[in-house]
Amino acid sequence: MHPTEKIVRQFHESWGMRDPDRGAEIISEDCEFEDVARQEKLNGKEAYKDDYYRWREAFPDGLCEVENVIVSQCGEWATVEFRNTGIHAGVLRSSLGDFPPTGKKAEVRYCSVMRVKDGMVVEGRDYYDSATIARQLGLID
Repeated sequence: MHPTEKIVRQFHESWGMRDPDRGAEIISEDCEFEDVARQEKLNGKEAYKDDYYRWREAFPDGLCEVENVIVSQCGEWATVEFRNTGIHAGVLRSSLGDFPPTGKKAEVRYCSVMRVKDGMVVEGRDYYDSATIARQLGLID
């Protein structure tokens, strides 16, 4: 396995393992990460952990499963396809507002584009369809 793939897998698999500290270990202090759907910048280790706890609040049973990792020829960039699933059992804080629990299951595919330098995630972006989440939870038609 390429070292960059190992790092980006640790970043994502830590969510499913319920271990945000494990994921934060490989994030640089000046990491610039963006949640494109929420138009939100998540910079550094603490922002990573805050985002984890925001998601875990909404989906306490949530799983994050990496499906595919593609590493660039230069070895610095990786694209990660992954799937988040869970029952909406807590407040969902989203770009569309805050929503109380619905008890419904969400299963959403994501794509992250990440840059790794010296064994640390230094940059990245998450892409996903927030309307899909809202539809699955019955929040919109």
